[in-house]
Amino acid sequence: MKTMQEIADELGLARSTVSLCLSESHRHYRISAATVQRVRDYAEKAGFVPNRMAGKLGKDSTPPIGLIINQDGSFEKSAVALRYAMNRLHEAHRDFVIQGFIGGRLVPTVRMLKGLQVNTLIMFGLFDESVHRPEVGYNSSGVFKAGDVHKLDALLKDVEFFSVDYDFPVPEESVCNVWRMGIDRCQTRIDLMKELMAVGKGNFMCDVSAEDEERLMAEKLIFDRRQILRSEKPERDEFHTGKRYAEMVMRDFRHLKVRTILLNDDRVAVGLIEELTANGIDVPGELQVIGFDNLQDAPYFRVPLTSIEVPVLENTRRVLDHILNGDELPMNTVNTANIIWRESASLD
Repeated sequence: MKTMQEIADELGLARSTVSLCLSESHRHYRISAATVQRVRDYAEKAGFVPNRMAGKLGKDSTPPIGLIINQDGSFEKSAVALRYAMNRLHEAHRDFVIQGFIGGRLVPTVRMLKGLQVNTLIMFGLFDESVHRPEVGYNSSGVFKAGDVHKLDALLKDVEFFSVDYDFPVPEESVCNVWRMGIDRCQTRIDLMKELMAVGKGNFMCDVSAEDEERLMAEKLIFDRRQILRSEKPERDEFHTGKRYAEMVMRDFRHLKVRTILLNDDRVAVGLIEELTANGIDVPGELQVIGFDNLQDAPYFRVPLTSIEVPVLENTRRVLDHILNGDELPMNTVNTANIIWRESASLD
């Protein structure tokens, strides 16, 4: 990362001017708005973040570790892992800073933490590095906004960034200096669907992205667009998304001879099951339902929910062994997802 002096030299400005432009202090001096914007644009492109902890850390102090929470989607699955990280760091006498984000604001969050001199970051919650096209009714990871991949790449050049719930595969346009641990969600779904077909428990309905839909069609696991669940309008929460999906299921599942429904969120699955059972459809007798994330409440739903689980806690343990003990850790770790079988679906 460039220093403030290097930025000043390259822009032909005094270091003090650059410093003022990067803070709110420029308002008290006669610095033009154009100069302020030029300095900030250049600094952002270079991945520069001013040190906002200067004078707060002693020379021998160890910078805190940043714990980042992606609050979009189903974060509850990471709550146990986050508590584990907090307890482990506390026992190791390591300071940490917790910061959540929502609505694609990962880049501003990383920038803020770098300003606190945090140079080790662990992200909890789904990290999907691809930049999704807007799709009606499909919830993306909410990590990036347009152009953010390059901004994050610049910010992470001198930072260790660990994702304990990564969505593989790694896209061509990806960020450097990231340790990725997680599963290939689409391949996991494909493998599970093939298992279910082998025991006579296809056909399927599922909520997937357009890209994954094409993969399922190519694998001949989906043969009709009506098997894809997408809402025509945003619902106020995941539970109501599930209730809306139930309307689509009830309209088409008998005609399409659907046997199993796979969903991307346990809370959507709860709404779906509640609406199906309220309309006299037996789960799992007539329809099986499989969720995703294995939330702590999943065993206690009206119909205990079969769910796909990412080993987030184990990934967090391995990351902390690496940070605190120096244990080796590959840059990419593709986990095998755990299928937690309960009453809502089975291979029997």
